[in-house]
Amino acid sequence: MVYMSEANYGASRERARGIAAAGTHVVKAYLEHLLGAENVAENVPMSQKTTFKIGGPARFFVTVKSRDVLVKLLSALDYIETAWTIIGGGANLLVNDDGFDGVVIRMATSDIVQNGNFVYADAGVNLAKVCMFARKNSLSGLEWLAGIPGTIGGAVYMNAGAYGSEMQTVTVCVDVLKRSDDEWKIETINAGELDFGYRQSIFQERRDWIILGAYIHLAHGEEAAIGERMDEIMTKRRKSLPTQPSGGSTFRRPRPDFYVGTTIDRLGMKGNSVGGAMISDRHAGFIVNTGGATCADVMELVKQIKDAVREDTGEELHMEYEVL
Repeated sequence: MVYMSEANYGASRERARGIAAAGTHVVKAYLEHLLGAENVAENVPMSQKTTFKIGGPARFFVTVKSRDVLVKLLSALDYIETAWTIIGGGANLLVNDDGFDGVVIRMATSDIVQNGNFVYADAGVNLAKVCMFARKNSLSGLEWLAGIPGTIGGAVYMNAGAYGSEMQTVTVCVDVLKRSDDEWKIETINAGELDFGYRQSIFQERRDWIILGAYIHLAHGEEAAIGERMDEIMTKRRKSLPTQPSGGSTFRRPRPDFYVGTTIDRLGMKGNSVGGAMISDRHAGFIVNTGGATCADVMELVKQIKDAVREDTGEELHMEYEVL
């Protein structure tokens, strides 16, 4: 099974025969030729690559630092019929206990460029770095992102949001790698065409579109005021959100006025656990890894929550993170 989530910004391809189709030695040779041996690792526990600290091994885990290399890599993997998926910072991501018998590609592109009130950021840029860049250049509009893990690509993919703001409010357009007639081509797509909604974007439907970078429009502000607001939000997050490893908020709101964490708390489920997975005793909207949690533990706890909320309210909950 191949998934798509925050961390992997809209791209995956599954081949029924996976690694076995080409042979491990062939795949490894392709990867090391394209990326350099230093950017290729075998049998990497995905518990080391996600904020949840859960997941079995990826057959190959590779790091890509440029668009050109990414295009060559995807073309090669398609040619040798090898399963692949793309991740960013590993947030909002729950990896299966069996791992992934294919190539996990981490986007590590890192350019940030300012032009007046506009900022371009590569998909692989860490959100903390983007916030700091905006702060140092007296650009306001991303204060709400302070303290959110992940990358720009993941934030666009999920239409990340907090404190009344979302990525769609600042995103102007996105550079996208699209597969067309067995070729990969880059297009720039206006934000109005990306079907942004609550924790949604077109990339969750178009799995063959890969986010390469985003153009963001911000407003001129005062560095001190921007920094003060970011610090305030960071402090608020530290006080209210769990400190244990997690995949972020567990569920999307089924409607704007339905608060999932509050409902779970009211049902007396805060602190309930399955194995090493526990509904956070600090914020019931989060499932945390208290140590040694498995994907199976989390999925069983998710089922229990969904069943209880459905029985009590009639609402059907959907996970905010997805499963690889």
